Amino acid sequence: MNATARQRLGENLIAIRKTSGLTKVDFALQLGISRVLLDLIESGNSNLKLSTLEQIAERLGVQPWELIR
Repeated sequence: MNATARQRLGENLIAIRKTSGLTKVDFALQLGISRVLLDLIESGNSNLKLSTLEQIAERLGVQPWELIR
């Protein structure tokens, strides 16, 4: 079964965040979002804004497209 873009985003975000040594709480604080919203994004259950995607990518040091490939 093909994963949706939101599911791929969540999976990639988790992998990159963990590789960077960031906890959910620390990363949410860096982004200025709640941990609950980060949970929703990582589980593929959030329809986030493009600006949020760009902010996440910038904080992780990757291009936005890398999070949804």
